[in-house]
Amino acid sequence: MTDWRDIPSLSALRAFEAAVRCGSLSAAARELNVTHAAIAGHVRALEAFFGVTLLTRAGKGMDPTPEGALLARGLSEGFSLLTAACRDLSDRGRARPIAVTTTPTFAEHWLMPRLSGFWAAHPDVSVTIAPTADIADLRRDGYDLAVRFGEGDWPGLEAEPFLTDSFLVVASPELAARLKSADRETLARQTWLMSENRAEAPHLARALGVEEADLRVYTLATNGMVLSALRAGMGLGLQNAVLAQPELDEGHLATVCEIPLEGVGYWLVTRPGVHSEALERFMAWMRSRPERTQFGWSG
Repeated sequence: MTDWRDIPSLSALRAFEAAVRCGSLSAAARELNVTHAAIAGHVRALEAFFGVTLLTRAGKGMDPTPEGALLARGLSEGFSLLTAACRDLSDRGRARPIAVTTTPTFAEHWLMPRLSGFWAAHPDVSVTIAPTADIADLRRDGYDLAVRFGEGDWPGLEAEPFLTDSFLVVASPELAARLKSADRETLARQTWLMSENRAEAPHLARALGVEEADLRVYTLATNGMVLSALRAGMGLGLQNAVLAQPELDEGHLATVCEIPLEGVGYWLVTRPGVHSEALERFMAWMRSRPERTQFGWSG
């Protein structure tokens, strides 16, 4: 339970956070539409409350002291949570696009080839897709859903396994034929191709019984480039079985062996709490494992 006696004026905290973020009292005053003197008064009140100096002059601006930086970080995180909570409440019952962040690989090889099917079945639900290898803060950045690669251990979030466990070692048909009966030691000595984030590297090393540093890995900017290099016979790749299936069906790649990675793969990650009706529909559609679709736009 919050004891408000331990917390100074929220107006003063807001003024201080703005002063640190903007780099000066004058800039903070302009942002909050108050006077320079008002911001300075709030900062002095906070320094008196905590008994420490929070800001020091730096040229024409102000820099936080170590204590001030600590307070500013906490305030920034707290105000972000407050803003997100207010946004969530305001959005209740109001149509808005579902904001989805996902890895570029998942977006390119699973989501985009199927998304037109969702649009056709749910024309009233808009979806925005942000493909990025960066781990987004769902609440701060306003995302409803993240599709992430890993083992589902993201603190403070709800994670549901989606495409997990089944992984294939793939290569060009010619290279795959030569390595079809290879043991783990032989596979560990091969050249492996991965995208820049090398997300699969620690799991592959563990499955092959070697240290990650002992793997010979060449990294490429995207998984699309990795697949092109695999087709050219430049090495081996560890790919999710579902995402690799089109390449296998078309004969561009072949399976060397299967490597089960329990609990590893793609997860549906959301913030705790009640989901919007539109998000529930989108997640239900994903859980149905739709086939790749072709959608003819009319016009």
